[in-house]
Amino acid sequence: MSDSMMQYRGPEEVLAALFAQAFAGGAAKLPAGLSRADLRAALALEPAAQARIYEQIRQHFRTAPAPRAAVVARPRGAFGQRLAGLGAALVTACLVLATIAHRQPVTAPVLHPAPVVAVMPTRLAPLPPPPPLAVPVESVASLLAQAGQNGAALALLQSRAATGEQDAAFALASLLDQRKTQDEITLPKDDKAAFGLYLQAAQAGNAQAEYEAGRFYESGRGGVRDAALATAWYRAAALSGYAPAQTSLGLAYQTGLGIARDNAQAAHWFAQAAAKNDPAAQTDLGYLYLYGQGVAKDPQRAVNLFGQAASAQYGPAFLALGYCAAQGLGMAQDVPQAARDFLLAEQEGVPQAKAAIAMITPSRN
Repeated sequence: MSDSMMQYRGPEEVLAALFAQAFAGGAAKLPAGLSRADLRAALALEPAAQARIYEQIRQHFRTAPAPRAAVVARPRGAFGQRLAGLGAALVTACLVLATIAHRQPVTAPVLHPAPVVAVMPTRLAPLPPPPPLAVPVESVASLLAQAGQNGAALALLQSRAATGEQDAAFALASLLDQRKTQDEITLPKDDKAAFGLYLQAAQAGNAQAEYEAGRFYESGRGGVRDAALATAWYRAAALSGYAPAQTSLGLAYQTGLGIARDNAQAAHWFAQAAAKNDPAAQTDLGYLYLYGQGVAKDPQRAVNLFGQAASAQYGPAFLALGYCAAQGLGMAQDVPQAARDFLLAEQEGVPQAKAAIAMITPSRN
């Protein structure tokens, strides 16, 4: 019996081990005793099973004791829309007034009224100074907007990322992940540092960071290239409902990125993202319907999907529409319309558009 079979009893345990390793440190190697064949079998599980296993592992890491100071939890979503703040309540001090002593009246009859003695109230202790007002913590989105020109904002963002704040780590990674002009004081582009920060935020459950970790593993930009871990992180973000990751996971199934090719699974994940109006997913799903790959062939549905993506000015969708119009697929053949679609694709920067235009209009200079 192989070491793999001794340690892992089935694809569920294999997938759980992979997710656990990704959350624990994002190591660029498979868990001990796990083969690529085991991994391919595990990643072929039904999406519902994958989601269940992923959520169990993620919950385990979320509830595990944090090595750093606790960070106030934030709702998930686009980091530019999340506001990081400390809700502080001002406690109203209850001052207890000292009881004023009163002289009791004399009950026995007297001939002359007693002299009036002024009774002074007990002196109150000096009031303590009021507590300082809580200063709202500046949002990560605000710090990110200032970091390019404000050294203090950049330093604060770095400090908050260092404490384990996932939104700050993601924001700092995004700064390191893009080139800045020389007149800005922000950090220079640093793929390795960005990769580490994306992993930090991904391990805390940030869906966008999970997706970015997958991109870095796929391209090797952070110094480590691993198709299996790329797909695992795409899956993590896809199971969190992040549309670009669902599209990337569909492409992973379509191209065999770390897993066996499976057009039916690709169609499933493209459909998830297409339902969220992701134009890339709509276009990719349209091609599957156009050729009947993983789904029943339906050129008209393909054209509808291409049209939805084109309404978002997505260049590859114009190219697809032009191809359908030129060939009469899912619509009546219309070469002039195809030329217009190809031109729109060219204007959106699609490299294949020039060749497509040349094919239907050879005289074009």
